Amino acid sequence: MGRVCVTELKVGQKIESVFIIKNKRLVNYRERTGQFLTLVLGDCTGKVDAVLWQDAEDVYHSLPRGELVTVTGVVKEYSGSPQLNIFTISAYKGKEYNPADFLPVSPRSREEMLNNLMTLLASVKNTHLQSLLKLFFSDTNWLEAFTSAPAAKKNHHAYLGGLLEHSLNVATAAERIAGVYPKVDRDLLITGAVLHDIGKIKEYSYRLDIDFTDQGRLLGHIILGVQMVEEQINKIAAFPKALRLKLLHIIASHHGQYEWQSPKRPKFTEAAIIHQLDQLDAIVDMFSSVSEQNDGNNSCWGGWVKGLERYVYIG
Repeated sequence: MGRVCVTELKVGQKIESVFIIKNKRLVNYRERTGQFLTLVLGDCTGKVDAVLWQDAEDVYHSLPRGELVTVTGVVKEYSGSPQLNIFTISAYKGKEYNPADFLPVSPRSREEMLNNLMTLLASVKNTHLQSLLKLFFSDTNWLEAFTSAPAAKKNHHAYLGGLLEHSLNVATAAERIAGVYPKVDRDLLITGAVLHDIGKIKEYSYRLDIDFTDQGRLLGHIILGVQMVEEQINKIAAFPKALRLKLLHIIASHHGQYEWQSPKRPKFTEAAIIHQLDQLDAIVDMFSSVSEQNDGNNSCWGGWVKGLERYVYIG
């Protein structure tokens, strides 16, 4: 059998497919001794509840969350939703897989987004910033990571290609803002927009699940981003000290507030603009995601959104 996506599951269907374990829990039987196992299995298209009645404890301890598993079973209906009753479940034995089959992916074309970003970068006239951007974007390994990484674990652009999408959005908005406020340094604004979140390349792992790396938990993407940019600046002869300080400050201050884990608050116009645009793009994505997830529902309201700390009206 070929791989069956979550969105293709139909009640009564017998399946054999590969999923990722999103969650798992041992549950006591109500009327007899012993336990059964409930799981949340998923792929890039969504999640499905599943239940295993036999060998629950052995499977619970042998298959960790985030593991790829081969599953056979039948799709039943439980409380009005599909539920996969598992016959067998085991660790996936295949050697190769595409992470995009099991993790959410940006709905936008990665190639198109990168082309748009490269066009924007080509408009940067400052020779020192040109050299800096070229050092990053001519590195094929770095570029692969930059275009593949998520922008977050949960709140916004939390999918493969999310960092590229978020960076392009902020840079595009920055270029347009520069047209409204001609006194701002357009080249610095665009460069800061593109590089403000590059530390997320090292902050997140995304092999099978989006999670924090050790560097991400101990340092965070702001510090990692400052380090990455400074390392490349040091390769450029006679890079202006004032320009270096301004660009590093944009990265260090883009969260805007100390309570949002920002080492510094923005202290000049371009830094303040990047902070606001970073926040704006994250907020728009969170609102938009609620509307997309509730597409087809009759309710005018989405659920509670933790990142926004509110219910969202979608009527």
